[in-house]
Amino acid sequence: MKSDCVNGSGIKNKVLFLLILFTVIATNVVAQKKVDIKHADFLRHNEVKFGADVRVLIGNVEFKHGSALMYCDTAYQYENANRIYAIGNVHIIQNDTLNLWGNTLDYDGQTSLAKVRGDVRLQNKETTLTTEFLDFDRINNIAYYFNDGKTVNKETVLTSKEGYYYPDTEDVFYKDSVEVVNPKYTMFSDTLKYNTITEIARIEGPTFIVSDSNTIYAEDGYYDTAKDFGVLRENAYVEGEQTLYGDTIYYNRNTGLGEVFNSMELHDTINNTIIKGEYGYYNEQTKYALATEDALMIQIYELDTLYLHGDTLQAVPIEEEEGEKLIKAYRHVKYFRRDIQGRCDSMVFDSRDSTNTFYYDPIMWSLGNQLTADVIKMYSKDGVMDRVDLLNRAFIISEEDTGSYNQIKGKEMTGFVKNNELYKIDVNGNAQTIYYPMDDEVVIGLNKAECSNMTIKLKERQLERIIMRVSPNGTMNPTQLVVPENTKLVGFYWLDVFRPKVYTDIFTWEELPKFDRGEDRTEYNLDNTYDDFKE
Repeated sequence: MKSDCVNGSGIKNKVLFLLILFTVIATNVVAQKKVDIKHADFLRHNEVKFGADVRVLIGNVEFKHGSALMYCDTAYQYENANRIYAIGNVHIIQNDTLNLWGNTLDYDGQTSLAKVRGDVRLQNKETTLTTEFLDFDRINNIAYYFNDGKTVNKETVLTSKEGYYYPDTEDVFYKDSVEVVNPKYTMFSDTLKYNTITEIARIEGPTFIVSDSNTIYAEDGYYDTAKDFGVLRENAYVEGEQTLYGDTIYYNRNTGLGEVFNSMELHDTINNTIIKGEYGYYNEQTKYALATEDALMIQIYELDTLYLHGDTLQAVPIEEEEGEKLIKAYRHVKYFRRDIQGRCDSMVFDSRDSTNTFYYDPIMWSLGNQLTADVIKMYSKDGVMDRVDLLNRAFIISEEDTGSYNQIKGKEMTGFVKNNELYKIDVNGNAQTIYYPMDDEVVIGLNKAECSNMTIKLKERQLERIIMRVSPNGTMNPTQLVVPENTKLVGFYWLDVFRPKVYTDIFTWEELPKFDRGEDRTEYNLDNTYDDFKE
């Protein structure tokens, strides 16, 4: 029984001790929240005029709350509310590093919220914030303005309708009509975060960065204003002489390099070309560009558009030819336009004369004709094919009827185009032809001819006349007397199964069968091949 009494008394003593301790802690907390008046030249207390709990402090007023010192000309102290209303030359110093000035101050000691109005200036290290209306939460160390504000950090000036400043981290969160002015550019945004130490602006909404050389746009990412480097996301682009688009763009203003990951597009309005790829980059200083991974070149003509695909595409500026360039495609090249289609290993487009040159087993299908050679050069004029050169082992085939083919073969050929149709073909060197002449749309035989050079004239895609030069030789036989093996020239192969029938066919590749064209292929050395580039 005695033991129980002792235990009961011990519990009561512990409870009493905890109550006393809680009271002391609560009293200290209240005491800490009380605004402490340190100095004033005059003190007035007029209960009738100002109220029972109001004291008026006049002249060199100084008061303290926590780690903050506050100064003003005149202050009204509301003791019961633990509130100060200060007027004239308001100055707040927090932690010896942050200074805040204004015309008036409404300070709540319970919440440590300072409402500063009129000619407000906040200085923290190298950052100066000015506005007319500022709320400063001392507990969380956050300053908020809501009616236009300006932040100056070194050479960068930032303005917005609203803003939150975090002195601990030196972050500023800007909203509504954000403008960043730097000697090199001006940034416009709806929402932006900026760190005054790192000088990095984090993009969180539609943002334009405008300079003399280009315009940058993004809706997400960041831009390092000190290093002039940014990561741009969400509908991002860099627009200058050419415009670079991508899902993610790593852009360096110092080097002019924009590296793109996913959905890269480079628009060249001068040459009416677009280069696409899943990965690529463009240097706005050197004008060099590369695209790979589903790389695609779109060449826009007046009446049609050429789509060309290759493993890798390059745009290489031509020295001393401003605005001119070579566009190079490497490996598994296929292209499609309504009037021409083709494939080859490599291609070069020269903007100076709008020439496309196709290398290594090129095949071109145009106007019902299949054209092959070691090299094919296509010339355009006013956006329309004007001429085509077939260099070395030139061969043109057109299907006259099922299983019957008109054929022209020679060392080199030039085909001339008018109104989107071949009307003349010049064959130079070892010219040979097999064709089926017609009378009233009826085949009357098979004509086989050869000479050194010849000119073939066509009308409405039908052979109209052959002019043979130097040692001509030819025969004409009824088709029923011609054995099948004599209906085709050496090196004949009909390859229509490999022709892209629609635009999307350019993204699939089938290996050609191995065949003998009767002569060795001429090898060509392309500058800056893909293998060289990878080095």
